[in-house]
Amino acid sequence: MEPVHGDKRLDVLALEPWLGGSHLQFLEQFAAHSRHGVETIGLAPRHWKWRMKAGAWELARRLKREARPRPDVLLVSDFVDLPALFGELPADWAALPALLYFHENQLTYPVRSFPGDDERRKSEGAASSLARADHHFGMTNILSCLRAERVVFNSHFHLQDFRAAARELLGILPRPRPRVELEDALAAARVIAPGIDLTEVPLGAGPAEGRPLRVLFPHRPEHDKRPHVFLAAAAEALARGAQLEFVCLGEGTGQAFATLPAENCVQRGRLACRTEYARLVGSCDVVVSTARHEFFGLAVAEALAAGCTPLLPRRQNYPDLIGSATNDGFHHCGLYETDGQLTSALVAAAGEFEPYRVPQHRAAMRALVEEHRVQTVAAALDGLIADMAASPKR
Repeated sequence: MEPVHGDKRLDVLALEPWLGGSHLQFLEQFAAHSRHGVETIGLAPRHWKWRMKAGAWELARRLKREARPRPDVLLVSDFVDLPALFGELPADWAALPALLYFHENQLTYPVRSFPGDDERRKSEGAASSLARADHHFGMTNILSCLRAERVVFNSHFHLQDFRAAARELLGILPRPRPRVELEDALAAARVIAPGIDLTEVPLGAGPAEGRPLRVLFPHRPEHDKRPHVFLAAAAEALARGAQLEFVCLGEGTGQAFATLPAENCVQRGRLACRTEYARLVGSCDVVVSTARHEFFGLAVAEALAAGCTPLLPRRQNYPDLIGSATNDGFHHCGLYETDGQLTSALVAAAGEFEPYRVPQHRAAMRALVEEHRVQTVAAALDGLIADMAASPKR
């Protein structure tokens, strides 16, 4: 193969058991901007538990059936059981360096709660969220860290969150347990955020002149994103006289947002057309999140790139994404502490929405995420992959 920019162009094989959503977007963008040759083999994004249990076997079976040549480097996501994968691969792949990228992890991903869960946990003496989690999937993540050549997380928050939960889990397991080995793997871990293609998300101007405050909720209507909190805050703000329009673009049915008055809704449900999605995001003033799980916050980051002003909870990765020291410059928005503060911020912003539409302000919101442009992210991954191929540990 011919060198690119003075460096060897490597064959990178990406294996993804959950080839959809942000996982798919990440690989498509990396393949488009990497200096290496990146090929992706993946499985449909359904039955997530089965994908984690059997995805490695199914992907290895496909590689053997198609007699795939050995690449230079493997790129896998946290959905891959890496020890199981190498157990199924041909023997001459055993020393192949593998880069493990964590979009999420199964130790701290929120478990859906049901009525009576709190009382049941108290009666059982459950001390933490680990008592409710399926430890098998968390151990899959831990053992994959030990088998990987290098480990990458999508945010510093995610790395620290996983490290703390892994320490807690390993602390209650019987000996022998890989506490030292995991600490070594995580000490060498890198943080590389998923990229944002700024050519796909242009800076928008906000709503048309004369329109009320337009609020974007970009999340899927599932328990970890707490859409019920957003809907309650929106209803209360409307009841207090706020003039608002809503754009709800999360994956899934728009029926989840049916409680919002139709006359206040510009869009309910995700748009299939990426260009139309970006246009509508750029027509909004404020992006709101109520999530209790956000390892990076790609949908919010794209909204910032389009010029939206953030109104986000002070938790997860959000303080790192927009800066935690001050809310100055966000005009009633920024980071909020309580659900009540979210409602009050919506009411205040609705009464003074002009600053969100000033071109300089919208450009400043975009500048918050320009460090995550896809070209920068691809270059960081490229360099790490080149180092792995040049100096493999196995």
